[in-house]
Amino acid sequence: MTDQILEIGEAGLGSTDEKVRKLMDNMVGSEVPGYRKSDVVVRSFATELNTANQRLSAMKPQVEGTFYSNVQGALVKTDKKLDLALGSDGFFVLSGPWGEGYTRDGRFQLDYQGRLLSAAGNFPVMGKNGPIIVTPGADVEFTQNGEIKVDGTIVDTVRVVKPEVPGSLDSLNGSLFRAKNATAIFLEVETPRVIQGYIEASNVSIIDQMMEMIYLEKVHTLNTKIISTRDANLARAMELGKASQ
Repeated sequence: MTDQILEIGEAGLGSTDEKVRKLMDNMVGSEVPGYRKSDVVVRSFATELNTANQRLSAMKPQVEGTFYSNVQGALVKTDKKLDLALGSDGFFVLSGPWGEGYTRDGRFQLDYQGRLLSAAGNFPVMGKNGPIIVTPGADVEFTQNGEIKVDGTIVDTVRVVKPEVPGSLDSLNGSLFRAKNATAIFLEVETPRVIQGYIEASNVSIIDQMMEMIYLEKVHTLNTKIISTRDANLARAMELGKASQ
Protein backbone atom coordinates (compact mmCIF):
# COMPACT_ATOMS: atom_id res chain seq x y z
CA MET A 1 0.00 0.00 0.00
CA THR A 2 1.47 3.34 -1.00
CA ASP A 3 1.74 6.24 1.41
CA GLN A 4 -0.59 9.06 0.29
CA ILE A 5 1.56 11.88 1.66
CA LEU A 6 4.66 10.59 -0.17
CA GLU A 7 2.57 10.08 -3.30
CA ILE A 8 1.28 13.67 -3.18
CA GLY A 9 4.77 15.05 -2.54
CA GLU A 10 6.29 13.10 -5.43
CA ALA A 11 3.46 14.15 -7.76
CA GLY A 12 4.00 17.77 -6.68
CA LEU A 13 7.69 17.54 -7.58
CA GLY A 14 6.82 16.04 -10.97
CA SER A 15 4.29 18.74 -11.85
CA THR A 16 6.69 21.47 -10.69
CA ASP A 17 9.45 20.04 -12.88
CA GLU A 18 7.10 20.13 -15.89
CA LYS A 19 6.23 23.76 -15.14
CA VAL A 20 9.92 24.69 -14.91
CA ARG A 21 10.60 23.04 -18.29
CA LYS A 22 7.82 25.09 -19.89
CA LEU A 23 9.06 28.22 -18.16
CA MET A 24 12.56 27.68 -19.56
CA ASP A 25 11.08 27.12 -23.04
CA ASN A 26 9.24 30.42 -22.68
CA MET A 27 12.37 32.30 -21.66
CA VAL A 28 14.32 30.86 -24.59
CA GLY A 29 11.48 31.69 -27.00
CA SER A 30 10.88 35.20 -25.65
CA GLU A 31 12.91 36.72 -28.49
CA VAL A 32 11.22 34.68 -31.25
CA PRO A 33 8.57 36.64 -33.21
CA GLY A 34 5.11 35.10 -32.93
CA TYR A 35 6.13 32.79 -30.06
CA ARG A 36 3.18 31.83 -27.84
CA LYS A 37 3.67 31.51 -24.09
CA SER A 38 2.93 27.99 -22.86
CA ASP A 39 2.17 26.45 -19.50
CA VAL A 40 1.19 23.02 -18.28
CA VAL A 41 -2.35 22.31 -17.11
CA VAL A 42 -2.23 20.76 -13.63
CA ARG A 43 -5.27 19.42 -11.81
CA SER A 44 -5.74 17.56 -8.55
CA PHE A 45 -7.02 14.00 -8.49
CA ALA A 46 -8.03 11.75 -5.60
CA THR A 47 -5.44 9.15 -4.59
CA GLU A 48 -8.08 6.49 -3.89
CA LEU A 49 -11.30 5.95 -5.86
CA ASN A 50 -13.52 4.70 -3.03
CA THR A 51 -12.70 7.55 -0.66
CA ALA A 52 -12.86 10.02 -3.54
CA ASN A 53 -16.54 9.15 -3.95
CA GLN A 54 -17.03 10.12 -0.32
CA ARG A 55 -14.86 13.26 -0.73
CA LEU A 56 -12.47 11.92 1.92
CA SER A 57 -9.37 11.25 -0.15
CA ALA A 58 -6.24 13.36 -0.24
CA MET A 59 -5.62 15.07 -3.57
CA LYS A 60 -2.47 14.94 -5.67
CA PRO A 61 -1.54 17.15 -8.65
CA GLN A 62 -1.25 15.63 -12.12
CA VAL A 63 -0.18 17.19 -15.40
CA GLU A 64 -3.01 16.99 -17.96
CA GLY A 65 -1.58 18.86 -20.95
CA THR A 66 -0.21 22.13 -22.28
CA PHE A 67 -1.94 25.49 -22.60
CA TYR A 68 -0.83 28.13 -25.13
CA SER A 69 -1.68 31.77 -24.53
CA ASN A 70 -3.29 33.61 -27.46
CA VAL A 71 -2.65 37.06 -26.00
CA GLN A 72 -1.21 39.18 -28.80
CA GLY A 73 2.42 40.24 -28.56
CA ALA A 74 3.61 43.77 -29.22
CA LEU A 75 3.97 44.89 -32.84
CA VAL A 76 7.53 45.78 -33.81
CA LYS A 77 8.21 48.04 -36.79
CA THR A 78 10.82 46.71 -39.24
CA ASP A 79 9.94 48.62 -42.44
CA LYS A 80 10.69 45.43 -44.42
CA LYS A 81 8.13 44.97 -47.18
CA LEU A 82 7.95 41.19 -46.70
CA ASP A 83 7.49 41.35 -42.92
CA LEU A 84 3.85 40.93 -41.90
CA ALA A 85 2.00 41.05 -38.60
CA LEU A 86 -1.58 40.20 -37.73
CA GLY A 87 -3.63 42.73 -35.81
CA SER A 88 -6.51 40.26 -35.61
CA ASP A 89 -7.18 36.66 -34.62
CA GLY A 90 -5.77 33.88 -36.74
CA PHE A 91 -2.59 32.45 -38.16
CA PHE A 92 -0.67 32.65 -41.42
CA VAL A 93 -0.73 29.31 -43.26
CA LEU A 94 2.49 27.54 -44.26
CA SER A 95 3.03 24.39 -46.31
CA GLY A 96 5.17 21.90 -44.37
CA PRO A 97 6.22 18.30 -44.99
CA TRP A 98 3.52 17.22 -42.48
CA GLY A 99 0.81 19.29 -44.19
CA GLU A 100 -0.40 22.75 -43.22
CA GLY A 101 1.43 24.72 -40.54
CA TYR A 102 0.14 27.78 -38.68
CA THR A 103 2.16 30.70 -37.36
CA ARG A 104 2.05 34.35 -36.35
CA ASP A 105 5.75 34.75 -37.11
CA GLY A 106 5.49 36.97 -40.18
CA ARG A 107 9.18 37.17 -41.09
CA PHE A 108 8.98 36.23 -44.76
CA GLN A 109 11.48 36.23 -47.63
CA LEU A 110 11.67 35.38 -51.33
CA ASP A 111 13.76 32.59 -52.82
CA TYR A 112 15.31 32.70 -56.29
CA GLN A 113 12.06 31.39 -57.79
CA GLY A 114 10.02 34.19 -56.24
CA ARG A 115 8.32 31.95 -53.68
CA LEU A 116 7.39 33.65 -50.42
CA LEU A 117 8.93 31.57 -47.61
CA SER A 118 9.00 31.72 -43.83
CA ALA A 119 12.34 32.87 -42.42
CA ALA A 120 12.16 30.04 -39.88
CA GLY A 121 12.15 26.72 -41.76
CA ASN A 122 11.82 28.09 -45.31
CA PHE A 123 8.24 26.85 -45.61
CA PRO A 124 6.09 28.25 -48.46
CA VAL A 125 3.53 30.84 -47.36
CA MET A 126 0.05 30.04 -48.63
CA GLY A 127 -2.36 32.36 -50.41
CA LYS A 128 -5.94 31.55 -51.38
CA ASN A 129 -4.65 30.40 -54.79
CA GLY A 130 -1.84 28.22 -53.39
CA PRO A 131 1.82 29.03 -52.57
CA ILE A 132 2.45 32.77 -52.94
CA ILE A 133 4.83 33.60 -55.82
CA VAL A 134 6.12 37.11 -56.49
CA THR A 135 8.15 38.25 -59.48
CA PRO A 136 11.69 38.92 -58.14
CA GLY A 137 12.46 42.62 -58.16
CA ALA A 138 8.80 43.67 -58.43
CA ASP A 139 7.19 46.13 -56.04
CA VAL A 140 5.15 44.20 -53.45
CA GLU A 141 2.35 45.61 -51.32
CA PHE A 142 0.09 43.86 -48.81
CA THR A 143 -3.22 45.55 -48.06
CA GLN A 144 -4.85 45.40 -44.63
CA ASN A 145 -7.26 42.70 -45.74
CA GLY A 146 -4.39 40.55 -47.01
CA GLU A 147 -4.50 41.27 -50.74
CA ILE A 148 -1.12 40.96 -52.46
CA LYS A 149 -0.34 43.62 -55.04
CA VAL A 150 2.61 43.12 -57.39
CA ASP A 151 3.43 46.28 -59.34
CA GLY A 152 -0.04 47.53 -58.47
CA THR A 153 -1.92 44.41 -59.65
CA ILE A 154 -3.71 42.12 -57.18
CA VAL A 155 -2.32 38.59 -57.68
CA ASP A 156 -3.54 36.73 -54.59
CA THR A 157 -4.67 37.08 -50.97
CA VAL A 158 -2.75 35.88 -47.91
CA ARG A 159 -4.55 33.02 -46.17
CA VAL A 160 -5.36 33.67 -42.52
CA VAL A 161 -7.19 30.96 -40.58
CA LYS A 162 -8.18 30.14 -37.01
CA PRO A 163 -9.16 26.85 -35.38
CA GLU A 164 -12.89 26.33 -34.90
CA VAL A 165 -12.22 24.81 -31.48
CA PRO A 166 -9.60 26.32 -29.12
CA GLY A 167 -6.90 23.82 -28.26
CA SER A 168 -6.86 22.24 -31.73
CA LEU A 169 -3.21 23.17 -32.32
CA ASP A 170 -0.10 21.18 -31.50
CA SER A 171 3.15 23.14 -31.10
CA LEU A 172 6.21 22.29 -33.17
CA ASN A 173 8.51 24.96 -31.72
CA GLY A 174 6.33 27.48 -29.87
CA SER A 175 5.78 29.74 -32.88
CA LEU A 176 4.85 27.13 -35.49
CA PHE A 177 1.82 24.88 -34.97
CA ARG A 178 -0.03 22.09 -36.73
CA ALA A 179 -3.42 20.47 -36.25
CA LYS A 180 -3.60 17.99 -33.39
CA ASN A 181 -5.60 15.58 -35.52
CA ALA A 182 -7.01 15.21 -39.03
CA THR A 183 -10.53 16.10 -37.87
CA ALA A 184 -9.60 19.59 -36.66
CA ILE A 185 -11.50 22.31 -38.55
CA PHE A 186 -9.95 25.67 -39.45
CA LEU A 187 -12.02 28.65 -40.47
CA GLU A 188 -10.90 31.23 -43.01
CA VAL A 189 -10.61 34.71 -41.49
CA GLU A 190 -12.32 36.69 -44.22
CA THR A 191 -11.47 40.14 -42.85
CA PRO A 192 -8.03 39.87 -41.24
CA ARG A 193 -5.90 42.88 -40.33
CA VAL A 194 -2.57 42.36 -42.08
CA ILE A 195 0.08 44.96 -41.26
CA GLN A 196 3.02 45.28 -43.66
CA GLY A 197 6.45 46.28 -42.35
CA TYR A 198 5.80 44.96 -38.83
CA ILE A 199 6.27 41.68 -36.98
CA GLU A 200 4.58 40.45 -33.82
CA ALA A 201 6.91 39.93 -30.88
CA SER A 202 6.64 37.00 -28.48
CA ASN A 203 3.86 37.35 -25.90
CA VAL A 204 6.23 36.18 -23.12
CA SER A 205 7.05 38.64 -20.32
CA ILE A 206 10.52 37.92 -18.91
CA ILE A 207 9.61 39.66 -15.64
CA ASP A 208 6.54 37.45 -15.21
CA GLN A 209 8.63 34.36 -15.94
CA MET A 210 11.24 35.36 -13.34
CA MET A 211 8.48 35.85 -10.76
CA GLU A 212 7.07 32.44 -11.68
CA MET A 213 10.53 30.89 -11.29
CA ILE A 214 10.81 32.24 -7.73
CA TYR A 215 7.36 30.86 -6.90
CA LEU A 216 8.12 27.43 -8.37
CA GLU A 217 11.38 27.27 -6.42
CA LYS A 218 9.40 27.76 -3.20
CA VAL A 219 6.87 25.09 -4.20
CA HIS A 220 9.69 22.66 -5.07
CA THR A 221 11.34 23.28 -1.68
CA LEU A 222 8.01 22.68 0.10
CA ASN A 223 7.36 19.40 -1.72
CA THR A 224 10.90 18.22 -1.03
CA LYS A 225 10.44 19.03 2.66
CA ILE A 226 7.12 17.12 2.74
CA ILE A 227 8.80 14.01 1.33
CA SER A 228 11.88 14.16 3.57
CA THR A 229 9.80 14.82 6.71
CA ARG A 230 7.36 12.00 5.92
CA ASP A 231 10.21 9.63 5.12
CA ALA A 232 11.90 10.44 8.43
CA ASN A 233 8.65 9.97 10.36
CA LEU A 234 8.00 6.59 8.71
CA ALA A 235 11.55 5.46 9.49
CA ARG A 236 11.13 6.52 13.13
CA ALA A 237 7.80 4.69 13.35
CA MET A 238 9.42 1.50 12.01
CA GLU A 239 12.20 1.76 14.59
CA LEU A 240 9.67 2.21 17.40
CA GLY A 241 7.72 -0.78 16.09
CA LYS A 242 10.82 -2.96 16.15
CA ALA A 243 11.73 -1.79 19.67
CA SER A 244 8.30 -2.68 21.02
CA GLN A 245 8.46 -6.27 19.75
